[in-house]
Amino acid sequence: MTVFISIYKIMKLAKNYSSLRTEIDQLLIKKLDNSKFPETLIEPIRYIFLNKGKKVRSIILAESCALFDVKYTKILHVALALECIHTYSLIHDDLPAMDDDDYRRGELTLHKKYDEATAILVGDALISLAFELISEDRGLSAECRLQLIYNLALNSGGKGMVGGQMLDIGLKPREASVESIKKMQQMKTGDLFCFAFTAGPIIAGSGSDDEEKLFEFGKLFGLIFQISDDLIDVESTLTEAGKSVNKDQNMDKATYVDHYGIDEAKRLMKAYVKEAKGILEKYGSKAQPLLSLCETLSNRRS
Repeated sequence: MTVFISIYKIMKLAKNYSSLRTEIDQLLIKKLDNSKFPETLIEPIRYIFLNKGKKVRSIILAESCALFDVKYTKILHVALALECIHTYSLIHDDLPAMDDDDYRRGELTLHKKYDEATAILVGDALISLAFELISEDRGLSAECRLQLIYNLALNSGGKGMVGGQMLDIGLKPREASVESIKKMQQMKTGDLFCFAFTAGPIIAGSGSDDEEKLFEFGKLFGLIFQISDDLIDVESTLTEAGKSVNKDQNMDKATYVDHYGIDEAKRLMKAYVKEAKGILEKYGSKAQPLLSLCETLSNRRS
């Protein structure tokens, strides 16, 4: 019998990341306290962010840095910036004009808790805050900060996440090819993971070879993650997933699961995992947390 566990429990089994999550939240609280933002903006940011989510992208960032002996305490500003971008994307995704979701992370989505205008503006504020956080991080060189800002903009914008979301809106199952689904999912999901994976060698200054390897790993990880997410949509429940399920079919969205079917999508995901493992061989035991996370994505239910 297959044992299904959440990605949160997977990460707890591999390593205790509670300190990282807590310090990211504490940094956000500090930023908000000193921000001079209107309280009507601060309150919903706190609602949607603090003690919410698995912070998978930050954990990937921390493990990417750990490959090069960079401690996570050095990259908290970058980690929070990454989570700000991810959180904004979820807020906007949940809006009625997009996925029209009522629940996120087991609680009301931001536009349901407050209103649509608040949700849009909170997302906008988080985008700006992300780039502010990296630009002010004096623990990193100016050159490093500039590269990270450029990469985050590239991977989260029209050439990356936002572009992928736009493709997702227009791509229908009856018209979709495998190549078009892969491109859409790589941009929508994979590119932000690629930022997290490649930030490690950029911060460590280890060189382009490491950046290229981790970029390729990130692309595969993004595909694995997205397929597992699509499987959650058809196999999980609202209680397990913490969000609405069966959305893709109801909204006539093109996915690997729709194109291949459940069994073949799972087989393809396993093939991607095998390919991804080969990329990280040179890092030895240091890569084990990333490999463990990659291998167990197929069993997650949330």
